[in-house]
Amino acid sequence: MSSLEILTIINLLGFKMIEGTSDIYYKNYSQHNDYVIKVDIAKEKIEYGSKIKLGDLTTSNFESSENFVVLECVDRVLAKGYPPGSISLEQKWPMGRKEKGKLDILITDKDNKAYLMIECKTWGEEYEKEKKKMQRDGGQLFSYFQQDKAAQYLCLYASRLYKGQLEFVNDIVQIDEQWKELSNQKEIFDHWNKNFKDNGIFEDWTNAYDIEIKALTRGRLRELTEEDSGRIFNQFAEILRHNVVSDKPNAFNKIFNLFLCKIVDEDRKPSEELNFQWLESDTDEELQKRLSDLYKQGMKEYLTKDVTDYNDEQVAEKLYALDPEVREQIRDMFTRVRLHKNNEFAFKEVFDEKSFRENARVVREVVELLQPYQIRYGHKQQFLGDFFELLLSTGIKQEAGQFFTPVPIAKFIISSLPIRELIERKINNDETNFLPYIIDYAAGSGHFLTEAMDEVQKIIESLDPNKQRPSVKAKLKSWRESSFDWAYEYVYGIEADYRLVKTAKVSCFLNGDGLANVIHADGLDHFQNSIDYKGKLKDVNQDDTKDNGQFDVLVANPPYSVSAFKNTLKFGDESFNLFNRLTDDSSEIECLFIERTKQLLRPGGWAGVILPSSILSNSGIYTDAREMILKYFEVKAIAEFGSNTFMATGTNTVTLFLERKSNNHWRKIESAINNFFGKPVDATVNGIGIAFSKYVNEVFETLELTDYISLVNKQPNENMKKQELFADYKKWFASLTEIKQLKEKKVFKDKTKAEQQEELDKLFYEKVFSREQEKMLYFFLIYPQQTVLIKVGEKQAEKDFIGYEFSNRRGHEGIKMYRDENGILTTKLYDDDNHINPEKANSYVYHSFLKKNINIENSLTDNIAIFNTLELLDFKKLVFEKQISLGVKKKVQIKSKYPLTKLANLTTLIKRGKSANYGKSNIQIIKSGQARGLFEFDFSKEHFVSSEFVLDERKLQRGDLLLNSSGVGTAGRVTFFDLEGDFVVDSHISILRFNKELIDSRYALYVFNWVGFKNLESLALGQSGQIEISYETIANFKIPLPPKHIQEKIVKEINTIEQKEKILRNKLLEANNQLNKVFSDLTYPLEKLGDLAEFKNGLNYSGNSRGDLVTIVGVKDFLEDFSPNLDKLIDVRIDGELSDSYKLQPGDILGVRSNGSANLVGRFVYIDTLLKETSYSGFTIRIRTKSEKVNSKYLCYCLRTEAVRNSLTKDPKGANIKSVNQTMLSSISIPLPEISEQLEIMDKAEKLENEISAIERDLDNMQNEKEQIINEHLE
Repeated sequence: MSSLEILTIINLLGFKMIEGTSDIYYKNYSQHNDYVIKVDIAKEKIEYGSKIKLGDLTTSNFESSENFVVLECVDRVLAKGYPPGSISLEQKWPMGRKEKGKLDILITDKDNKAYLMIECKTWGEEYEKEKKKMQRDGGQLFSYFQQDKAAQYLCLYASRLYKGQLEFVNDIVQIDEQWKELSNQKEIFDHWNKNFKDNGIFEDWTNAYDIEIKALTRGRLRELTEEDSGRIFNQFAEILRHNVVSDKPNAFNKIFNLFLCKIVDEDRKPSEELNFQWLESDTDEELQKRLSDLYKQGMKEYLTKDVTDYNDEQVAEKLYALDPEVREQIRDMFTRVRLHKNNEFAFKEVFDEKSFRENARVVREVVELLQPYQIRYGHKQQFLGDFFELLLSTGIKQEAGQFFTPVPIAKFIISSLPIRELIERKINNDETNFLPYIIDYAAGSGHFLTEAMDEVQKIIESLDPNKQRPSVKAKLKSWRESSFDWAYEYVYGIEADYRLVKTAKVSCFLNGDGLANVIHADGLDHFQNSIDYKGKLKDVNQDDTKDNGQFDVLVANPPYSVSAFKNTLKFGDESFNLFNRLTDDSSEIECLFIERTKQLLRPGGWAGVILPSSILSNSGIYTDAREMILKYFEVKAIAEFGSNTFMATGTNTVTLFLERKSNNHWRKIESAINNFFGKPVDATVNGIGIAFSKYVNEVFETLELTDYISLVNKQPNENMKKQELFADYKKWFASLTEIKQLKEKKVFKDKTKAEQQEELDKLFYEKVFSREQEKMLYFFLIYPQQTVLIKVGEKQAEKDFIGYEFSNRRGHEGIKMYRDENGILTTKLYDDDNHINPEKANSYVYHSFLKKNINIENSLTDNIAIFNTLELLDFKKLVFEKQISLGVKKKVQIKSKYPLTKLANLTTLIKRGKSANYGKSNIQIIKSGQARGLFEFDFSKEHFVSSEFVLDERKLQRGDLLLNSSGVGTAGRVTFFDLEGDFVVDSHISILRFNKELIDSRYALYVFNWVGFKNLESLALGQSGQIEISYETIANFKIPLPPKHIQEKIVKEINTIEQKEKILRNKLLEANNQLNKVFSDLTYPLEKLGDLAEFKNGLNYSGNSRGDLVTIVGVKDFLEDFSPNLDKLIDVRIDGELSDSYKLQPGDILGVRSNGSANLVGRFVYIDTLLKETSYSGFTIRIRTKSEKVNSKYLCYCLRTEAVRNSLTKDPKGANIKSVNQTMLSSISIPLPEISEQLEIMDKAEKLENEISAIERDLDNMQNEKEQIINEHLE
């Protein structure tokens, strides 16, 4: 500490210079008989006088800044009235063989017993460090208290010089008399609630030996920190332990009751005293009376439940006419009846005075634990949510088919639903109620409700009210100012377990959204007859009164496998079509929840529902439930989770993402099928051209529609009779008990053989047609649909994918999220800030709801696949139970108006190349890596077979197609061979030689390209890295076969485009070469980037941030363009206000510094102009020029060169680098001509950039044109 600071401090304390000296200061304490303390600046000594006792002189010098904290504190102690003789500095106790503990300040009472222990620290880091140590193990003060248990208060103290004034902070521990009976420091520490008092020693209202800790007010509550969250939970567990509370589920239920009390109590002005606290004047009875009043109020206001209870005022009002002594006796009796029995705060069983006191101690300790913290927020409070999760996961017993949804899974499901687009669509459609109506019919702990509300609130805050019509603008502004007020109208939760209703409601408050409708009711109750349902839940569909049809979004994790639940439903038969499929002992409650999902959603509504995996395959009522799913929903996605996803169950689950269809959708299809069986003519059904031909092709494969029509006409031809399925139908029919019994009846035996056969045939066709019509219905329903399948893997792979695991280790219980070295969540399920991040699973579900197809990122191909929904069901089975299989192999399905024909019927040769020894013959061998697709070969290195190689029919002919048949990344690629000379292929390539009479091989190439080489790769079987497309797969693959003249027309039209494309590609290559040459040829002096510019890492924020709404340039905005597309930038919430230092300016350069993907790291964009105040995300870095020698745009061009990118993304060994730091950027060398020359170079570069952009746009258009030609001719 500097001499100037020391002089300032002692002057502020009132020290004066002793006359006749130049460097000795003193202070006279008149209230203590003119006691004097001196400070000698020259000798750097503090003289505390004769009465203040010194253990040693450690604090009597200038060697430590802490010594001046001690001086300032001693001054404050004396000023408060404590006599000098009661003060000891550096009080020593033996603390072990090598150490001696020294307390900074000990104040004794009039009997010379320890009264107040004060430990002084410098402000900031040292103070906070010791405070955390106290909360961890008791720290120094508890070790001193262990030596002298007479002390009544412990105080951690710090002071500082700030803005010309002295200020102090203290954290006080009030000693509980019970602690003095404990044997060691650990026991004492364990009994302490880890909370400090922040007033009572030095305030104006206190005097020496009269410490008065004043009651908490609303304005003095503290926000929770991450550290508080785990510490409070552990301390709560410790309170239960040392008070021997054995019934943990009951204890956790009671703490939720206390939460409810605290939530009610926090609805006060900042200056108002709180009732939820232990007051110095309190008795156990007084505290619990206040809590009971709060509880009753909370139950009424938030859960609409009337609690039978009366406060003292209500009782006094009824007793006012009685004799005072009698009145007091009755009041005392009432208090005992009210409190001395089990009640809403009975952590331990209460039945008499003694048990009341034992339980009251627990109540007081828990209240004191919670009282300093703010519980009620107007926004999502992450750390409070963490604490809540710990309570929930360890304290509430999960039973009767319950397993709580972990927050990451709830986040994943909510972020998979394109709620933003739904809201925007409603606004554009001029709907008055433009927010989605959301419901969870098995709300449990409320996770889905809180996550859904958080998502909607973020969308509200990101929409620009000024761009909306007046009515929408007014609502958006209102909901921004009063967050979550909209939830009262739009959000419903139903929960049958009353204990969980409270839990869900508390959860809503902890997340800032307490206005949601959380209803204590059965999620399967009758809509109109229910006495508990309200609002939207009372409405029914006029066409089908079992349907409600009021909700846009349903998210839920309903119970499953609940034994004998049928009799608990009051109006089951009136409510559910599936009800009569249940027996009294049935446990398949999840099937009714599927029907309830159908009933609640309006057409177009979305569901994300967690169900046991058995729902997809079990028979019986499960089959009926699947029928309901397929009839009334599109299955947009299925996510399969393993046993590590949920804590309290080993059950494997699936999450079904569904979109509701109208009730008559399937009936229209059924009508078209009936028409076909009445008059068998091919037709369009559900938008499917030649629908019945496609059905026959899928189910019977080798048959034509005419063969199937022979069956419909009850005159099956020979082709139909040879069909395996037809034979199976015959066997099945003959085995039916009904048919066997018919044949034994006398009336049947009396008929002629012809009459018998006629009757049997009639029954046979009735039964077969019924089955076929049913299959057709589901075939046509799902034919147009695609389903995203997500599989999280097993064991550690599952944990890595979901990004968390559960811990049961004491002190570390609960969910543990996986994070990278930057603290970013590593889950592959979702991105909190970007719902369309292609590296996260939710984005594929999101796009599926929007009917958008996107390619799957390589990092996710082992976990995610997109199937035609048709591929998930087996229509070839005799018994069609609509089982949905997740173990399917990807099929390539082609939809065309022309018949699909197997390649085996279109080729004269399908054969793999053969392995060969290399040599120097004239026969060139093409390796799989050299066949690049379409017309491209890579012959940068040529290979020839040895002279012993014998040519056979596999010698390539012009017009052959070469299909890469093995290897990840190459399998599925098809290349057209049209070269002169002797060529063969290696064993990884299959040769397809087509029958020229039937098909043009160029047409076949274009069809393969239309199907997509990646889709062809999916036909391969085998393990990752060893995949192979077999001969059988190739031979059985079907492509559309239009007439030859149509094929030739397609080839001609595409060829015309390809000629133009070839010219453009050459131009593009030349323009790129010229652009690289502009910068590679520069020979100017080099300067380090660090000398030309300054760097600043981007802004970190999260989904829980609740500060300013800021437009952000993120990693997703770093495309190939020179500058980001300003219209596509998103708005995010940040923490607090946007600092000027994070605001972008025109001329700034942004680079990607970290993304987990080497594909993006090291890219740069230029901020040319800005439409509004804009910042940039934490994965990016800003480069701002600080030298006038360089033009920022020129600098950006230099940074975008291939040489710079390679230097940033490849290490010396060629391995990928996944993050870039400021040191790496600083070392980049930049060629630096004069400014005038930089502008000339830039001018050339801009012209070339514009030319390249124009060519790339034209090439993209040509690709679309080629695809359009195929679509127009084939679909």
